[in-house]
Amino acid sequence: MKKYKGKINRFLYKNDNGFGVALFVLFENEKKSIIITGPISIMRMGIIYNITGQEVEDIKRNQKSFLIHSFSQVKDFDREGLIKYLSSPTFPTVGKKLAENIVKHFKEDVFKKILENKNELLLIKDMTEEKASIIFDVVKEKFGDNKVLDIFIENNLKIEFLNLLQRDYEDPNIIEQILKEDFYRYASENKLNPFLEVDRICLTFGIEEDDEKRVSWFANEFVKGLLFKEGNTYTTLNELQKKLRVQFNLPENIIIQKLLYAKKEKILYFKDEKIYTRESFEDEQYIAKELFDLSNRSNYIKTINDFDKKILEVEKFISSRNGIQDFKYNAEQVEAIRNFIENDISIITGGPGTGKTTVITGIVKMYELIYADDNFAITAPTGRAAGKIKDDSGYKTSTIHRLLQYSGNDSFEANESKPIYKNLVVIDECSMIDNHLFASLLRGIKGIKKLLLVGDIEQLPSVSYGNLYEDLIVCEQFKTTRLIKNNRQINNLGEKNSIIDLSNAIKNESIDNFDFENTNNVDFIFLNDSQNILDSIKKSYTNLNPSNILEQLNDIQIIAPMYKEKLGIDNLNNLIQNLVNPTLSKVYKRYDTEFRVNDKVMYIENDPVLELSNGDVGYISRLNFIGEKLKTANVVFNDRELEMSLNSFQKINLNYSCSIHKTQGSEYKNTIIVLDAENKNSNFMINKKMLYTAITRAKEKLVIISDKDLFIKACKRKSKERLTTLKESIYKMNL
Repeated sequence: MKKYKGKINRFLYKNDNGFGVALFVLFENEKKSIIITGPISIMRMGIIYNITGQEVEDIKRNQKSFLIHSFSQVKDFDREGLIKYLSSPTFPTVGKKLAENIVKHFKEDVFKKILENKNELLLIKDMTEEKASIIFDVVKEKFGDNKVLDIFIENNLKIEFLNLLQRDYEDPNIIEQILKEDFYRYASENKLNPFLEVDRICLTFGIEEDDEKRVSWFANEFVKGLLFKEGNTYTTLNELQKKLRVQFNLPENIIIQKLLYAKKEKILYFKDEKIYTRESFEDEQYIAKELFDLSNRSNYIKTINDFDKKILEVEKFISSRNGIQDFKYNAEQVEAIRNFIENDISIITGGPGTGKTTVITGIVKMYELIYADDNFAITAPTGRAAGKIKDDSGYKTSTIHRLLQYSGNDSFEANESKPIYKNLVVIDECSMIDNHLFASLLRGIKGIKKLLLVGDIEQLPSVSYGNLYEDLIVCEQFKTTRLIKNNRQINNLGEKNSIIDLSNAIKNESIDNFDFENTNNVDFIFLNDSQNILDSIKKSYTNLNPSNILEQLNDIQIIAPMYKEKLGIDNLNNLIQNLVNPTLSKVYKRYDTEFRVNDKVMYIENDPVLELSNGDVGYISRLNFIGEKLKTANVVFNDRELEMSLNSFQKINLNYSCSIHKTQGSEYKNTIIVLDAENKNSNFMINKKMLYTAITRAKEKLVIISDKDLFIKACKRKSKERLTTLKESIYKMNL
């Protein structure tokens, strides 16, 4: 870490979150300056600061800058420093001679004494009333009451949080009041993280360790963690107390008493011995109410006399669009389209190959024919899923985050106060959608007259809390069509499709009867030794890997449920990278992972600026270095080449191998599934839904490399049921 002393000459850039870029003039040599960056917009011009940080490459400006880690106002100067500061342009009308007289008169604590008695300035030789007034005003501005900032600096508290407070409130008294009385609530409403940094601020500003507010907000944080870990929308008092007893050395009855504050302030909801976060409870209630209201609006006609004629028109459209001569929907698919017409909310569930995407296309076309309306949205949780519908149908599609104009930090530009309006909303891959995202969609899109939810109930539920899609089907309040007939029962060679047979065996719990010896497009490589498994992975990948980089993105994928150990995702990525993309030029290293030109990569966040979705897959086309440091990287996503800053590049992972959740919404020509019997977590974590989801990613060829006993047990292991109350909330609405 380097240190400098000086003052800001001028700001070059500031944003609303407190980040800034400024020209910083050094105190010891005012002819020398540096560019400083970081959470500095709270710093004031004309004040002398000590700053600590490190030099970094400023990619946008193609220059070095100084990234500030901490700063503090200089209040104690030596004699020469005081004279220099007082005779600087910060103090107009004060020359060197008068500055020397001021220092000689006060000797020490100069600024403190001026603030305590303005009139004492008039006793100094060569001082005038006008000059005394100017000096006092500058000292008051620069050294007056700024105790909140001083407290943040002295205790190394997160300056970014204070920046946000000052953005929202001009009055320092209000800021201090919030910090002393309930900064927890402000932080929660503004989604400030990490929580422990919020807690440090509250403790510093005087909250007692066992205060009911602190206990309640810690309880909220614990409940959030429990819900995310288990996928439930509520937990129990017993589970919460276990966490609170570790954090607070308090008797059980005192903890319960302090939790009354959380109940009163609606930090947590307590219902029927269940404990919800405010978000999880209100999301369930909102979803139930919105779906109830939509079901009872009777927006559109529910029957049409020429349905069969319209179906023929739709089938002709599909034939023309997809180049399929005399295309015909089967009976299940026709029923799905009819159910859509007859119900304002309809659901379709079906496995791979049952024609869900083709039915979506037909439904949207039927909607256009009947209602002569093009105000609809077709959306999905991932870019790959949305892109598949667009490619098959020709209709415009988008991810949910893009449709709602995601702005970062779990916020959407399309919300209840500024909604967009659509008459029809079609959502694919609904098993991936958590309660909060669906509630956000219902808040951000108004005027919905028809809602179509499509997915596969057998797949994994969402990463975050809730079991939305399954709950909506199981509650039996919305018309559901189950597509069973499979159009991929025969593969491209006219043989039986063993991928479909295997997925059905897992779904129907008949794996014991599956014929592992006689399969067409599924290879089982059952091994026990991890080194032998690694050798088999390399051999299988080499045999299936296309030579073209673009084909590699969609034509082959290794799927593994674990990240660590020899057969985990991290090691498999390094293994395959060295196999298919050896080092030929300069590489960028992040911890133990190297990134090379032509590496297959995945973006792991929703980014509204770069217009990238979590799960988008691409490849590195160029790495741009300044000396030994990476400046930018060119990465191709969805036929777009983006020059990414180092900060954005940190959100990229290698993607030769990835998790099951990350592959949802995607299909691959060739899929290799790797299970690790040596990882102790495998024996209780891998279940039938995980395997079903992984297996159904494969379109033409599937290779499973695993210990046989582990694979069979995982096919039979049911996933832990998620605890939710959405079904009950819907039932109550319909009473």
